[in-house]
Amino acid sequence: MTKHVKNLDDLLRGVKHLLLENRCSFSDEERVLLQQCLDYLQQAKKVSVQTGLPDIGLITRAIEILLQLFLVAEHLKDLF
Repeated sequence: MTKHVKNLDDLLRGVKHLLLENRCSFSDEERVLLQQCLDYLQQAKKVSVQTGLPDIGLITRAIEILLQLFLVAEHLKDLF
């Protein structure tokens, strides 16, 4: 699955898709990390809609969580 993320909505959809489609293959820790990432991205989207500017801090935190997830979840490397 190779997809280029062009905007925040694409990233939100991708994380939601991972949570919905791969439920059984994730550990509890991986699901928690994905949910945290999704929460930060949704907050960033809300701020972006309200102010017209993305909240880089929230987006950075979401990306940090995704990086953590890749360190924890060896099997995810095969998806990308």
